[in-house]
Amino acid sequence: MGSSTLPDNFEIAPGHRVKGWKSLTLNQKNSTSSDWTKAIAILDTRIRRRFIEPAQLLIDAENGKGRGINGFAVLAIDFLLIETIQGFREGLTNHNRKSKALFKAFWTNWQVFKDCVPQGANADDLAVSVYEQGRCALHHTGSTDRVIVRKSGKMFVFHNDGRIVINRTLLHKQLVTAFDVYIAALKDPANTDMREKFKQKMDHICS
Repeated sequence: MGSSTLPDNFEIAPGHRVKGWKSLTLNQKNSTSSDWTKAIAILDTRIRRRFIEPAQLLIDAENGKGRGINGFAVLAIDFLLIETIQGFREGLTNHNRKSKALFKAFWTNWQVFKDCVPQGANADDLAVSVYEQGRCALHHTGSTDRVIVRKSGKMFVFHNDGRIVINRTLLHKQLVTAFDVYIAALKDPANTDMREKFKQKMDHICS
């Protein structure tokens, strides 16, 4: 985060600071405590306010208009959202040189994405193509490589010539649902491993 130790008043999510996180007692023996509810609420607020809501604002700004102009910005945010969610799922504290693996793991374990894979195609290969032609191209050069952004249609259309058509509106909607599912799973005390990985990452963020 730019320093070895974050100050206690550093905001980790709107309305939540480092000292608030550090005050929580999170352990599996007391898994039904209100502290777990507060902890999950911090993550929920952090992700929605940083990623989900800004992308939705860009989508909503084009309602009633013809040609969209915010598609790249929406995709850039949602690609960050994907890596962030997967990082929490895995409890990964350092994403250096691991973005591709995180991205691929998210796509290939997401049924919504797998349903878009053409018969006979390889989901792993297509996930890597989205990463390289979409995520990397956007974040490194500000443009995509053979990725076409749409406001409607199927979430993904993979062409034989390598072109990828993405409906950024539907993708964002489905990503919100995926995050909702993750938050719901965190609320279940039975998901001890998932909770531990979430705690591990947040502890690192607040350290």
